[in-house]
Amino acid sequence: METIDLKGRHKELYTAKATPQEVAVPAGAFLAVEGVGEPGGEAYQAAIDALYGVAYTMKFALKAAGVLDFKIPNLECLWLSDPNDTPPTEWEWHLSIRVPDRITAAQVAEAIRQVEAKKGIGASVVRRTDREGGRAIQILHVGPYDTVTDSYEKLRTYAQGRGLDVEGTGVEVYLSDPRRTAPERLKTIVRMPLASAT
Repeated sequence: METIDLKGRHKELYTAKATPQEVAVPAGAFLAVEGVGEPGGEAYQAAIDALYGVAYTMKFALKAAGVLDFKIPNLECLWLSDPNDTPPTEWEWHLSIRVPDRITAAQVAEAIRQVEAKKGIGASVVRRTDREGGRAIQILHVGPYDTVTDSYEKLRTYAQGRGLDVEGTGVEVYLSDPRRTAPERLKTIVRMPLASAT
């Protein structure tokens, strides 16, 4: 049985340079949780626990059944609030993990049932969703999460200098585990979508 490696298949989504670059983000399927609250807060951490609980439970169940096997890529966060206009306790976010397109809503629902029954985690907030692709610009941010705004500014400056229109809010892809990595060494890909050409 082949192991689906989405990080290997889409290396450009999980590696970045210290200078802005343009990328083509493919459409795909995701496990996702939407919520409100400050990064690292109770609701945010509970959403992460639910996402990983469902992802790993589904991975092992499908592999054991001989259906498919897949590697679990890095956590992503789509920010839905403007941090300049909203206090952190009211930030809206969309946490997600990319999964193979073959994953069905029924398989996700079964994994949710198992997680809630065996681990007592409130996993019913997790859903399978499809996300459209498109052009984007991204940069590698190295340092604490509270300095990530510097990288957003670099992306905006890059876009303005090339006549590109940034559309929507940013996506962050977390490459480091903050529990094991010093703040100054944390690596995060910061990505901003570009408006479609008309």
